[in-house]
Amino acid sequence: MKSFKLNSIAIAAVAAMSIASVANLAEACSRFTLDTPHGVSTVRSLDWGDQLGNVAQVNPVGVKNVSETPKYKNAMEWTTKYHAIAQMEWDVFGGVASDAINSEGLAASLLYMYDSAKFIEAYQDSGAPAVSFLDVIRYITETYATTEEAVKAFNNNEWQIAWKDGLHGHEHGLHISIQDKSGDIALLQLNKGGEMVVYRGDTKSDLRVMANSPLQQDHRAYVEKVNLDDLAATGIPSSISSLDRNLRGLFNTQHVEFKEDASWAQTRGKLLSTYNAGNLIPQDLIDPTNGETYATWTQFVYNHQNGDFLFTNYDTRAQIGYNFNDTLGFTETMCADTVKQAEQGLQKAVFTQCAAQ
Repeated sequence: MKSFKLNSIAIAAVAAMSIASVANLAEACSRFTLDTPHGVSTVRSLDWGDQLGNVAQVNPVGVKNVSETPKYKNAMEWTTKYHAIAQMEWDVFGGVASDAINSEGLAASLLYMYDSAKFIEAYQDSGAPAVSFLDVIRYITETYATTEEAVKAFNNNEWQIAWKDGLHGHEHGLHISIQDKSGDIALLQLNKGGEMVVYRGDTKSDLRVMANSPLQQDHRAYVEKVNLDDLAATGIPSSISSLDRNLRGLFNTQHVEFKEDASWAQTRGKLLSTYNAGNLIPQDLIDPTNGETYATWTQFVYNHQNGDFLFTNYDTRAQIGYNFNDTLGFTETMCADTVKQAEQGLQKAVFTQCAAQ
């Protein structure tokens, strides 16, 4: 059984309408993974046309899970092998795990990728156990210890993504990054002809920055037109489009320098300022590629080594944090609504039994 009941009719109906109604607003979200003197760290934001929530869900070892994939012959069943914390979005997406990290320092992130949607029809069921987009980030982090291990299993057809099941019955293009505490990064994308492409890199490669459409090969072609070594930044565009956010992220992260003698708090501050300078999206700006507006609502920064996690709600700029290691004693699934708790003025997240959804 699942630790959270993801197939509630009411939740699914609301989520389906929400996702379908703002599909064209979905050119948003970014992810940085960088090496620092305090260990590999990730910054991630969720950006959308509607305000988003966030629930941190602790999934302890031994929990049995089943992914609902009605359009696939084999559905993935797994038992949580590695203690993990997933960031769950219920307000718009009806129970999607957008990001997660486990006790081994392996993390995964799910971001929108509109350009993959047109290739879903050509994707063929590989026969491997299929994992829903609701669950895939949880499955990866609860099953594997390293990026290499997760990618090897994927390449060996031990698991596949349930593309045709989409999100609550609506097909959507999405893509996944997997990053571990060594700095090893993989990017999984659906390309032309329904082919899955797995890009490999590390915190020194361009995979250190992840955005949305277009596909990775097109991002690379766009970045090649700009001199990232020019510190005057005369060729760096300013729009909120995914192409420009990815380019700015690569430019900013190429030039950031982390001091060996800086504290983790100082290093975390520099990570956030670097991210926010190029990838945070203010409310009300227009994306020139689609004429739509969306904004950063939630953001988190976490350290793959020391377990520190800091959440920010950009509706009010309220923040709340916790340390992964403080949850290791949990023996049942526990949750913390970080948006609500931050609004209540709490500085440290309080985990309790998860409310039924």
